[in-house]
Amino acid sequence: MKRIKFTLALVGFLFLGIASYAQTAEYPAYNSNDLKFENKIQIYPNPSVDFVKVFIEESNLVDPQIVVHSVIGNRLVLPTEKLSQDEFSVEVKNLPAGYYLLAVKDEATGFSKTYKFLKR
Repeated sequence: MKRIKFTLALVGFLFLGIASYAQTAEYPAYNSNDLKFENKIQIYPNPSVDFVKVFIEESNLVDPQIVVHSVIGNRLVLPTEKLSQDEFSVEVKNLPAGYYLLAVKDEATGFSKTYKFLKR
């Protein structure tokens, strides 16, 4: 009988001891209006034939640069036209068919994002 009382006392002590170490924290609640998306970038058409357009929305980029690489990493020099503050056109009609990597970079903000596109 003493063993059972001791066991129950030990279990109770352990349970209460562990329960007292429980931590609670309050986390702030966010909704979709609190989240701010910057530098939404669209590349179209994909697949492309003659050109690839790059459109940057809600941008904080100071001087975005468009760089195109082959899939093996060779940098390609392609004619790039700035159509507006947030829209660029890259001529790809002279490229062989295949996959390429298009990077949007901005040294002032440290932004760099790479996208894959298919040239037909």
